[in-house]
Amino acid sequence: MKCLMVAGGTVDINQLKEVYKSNPDLYVIGVDRGGLVLCENEIKTHKLIGDYDSLSLEEKKTVFDFVKKSADSCVIEELIPEKDDTDTEHAFRFALTLKPEEIIMMGCTGTRMDHTYACIRMLKLAAQAGIKAYILDRTNRIRVIREGISLSKDDQFGKYISLFPYGDSVCVSLKGFKYEVEDMILTSDISRGVSNEFADSEGIISIKDKNDYVIVMETCD
Repeated sequence: MKCLMVAGGTVDINQLKEVYKSNPDLYVIGVDRGGLVLCENEIKTHKLIGDYDSLSLEEKKTVFDFVKKSADSCVIEELIPEKDDTDTEHAFRFALTLKPEEIIMMGCTGTRMDHTYACIRMLKLAAQAGIKAYILDRTNRIRVIREGISLSKDDQFGKYISLFPYGDSVCVSLKGFKYEVEDMILTSDISRGVSNEFADSEGIISIKDKNDYVIVMETCD
């Protein structure tokens, strides 16, 4: 089972529909305003989570009425605005308890860079749990990895692959890329890991210390 989370950031509707149609066994979670997006596009939703402070009373009524009219049951979890986590983090932690094969996070990027940054950081929770998870929008696929990963050129999201240490620094080795390195130290204050490309059919990213994490961004701009 795969899980699709739709939050309140920027969502490419055509991409959302593509993801939904190409994954028939999806558990769908609407996060705050993301629930309205799912409602407006009549996408079957299993759970709604949020404090709904980003919705007008009319928009909130539209979402809840849609759920009530749905033939399939949908659980509504209404949070209070005054809390220690964001709606998206609360929903993401719930998604992890489902132990899905994969978590696809949409609506997690946009003009609110604070929310975007927070969403990228929380991907570490999935890496710790051994669950594949990534943020997806029209031009980016973002994940956090531990130990390493093998990427296939056939499955590449975009031309460029960029790496950033999750902490202050990380030691990585790269094979199958245009710029190959062995035990290179990436630090958080340099941009050396930006804009690599595939050179072979497979690109391998290895992390020397198994306790370290790397942010991997694939971009098609």
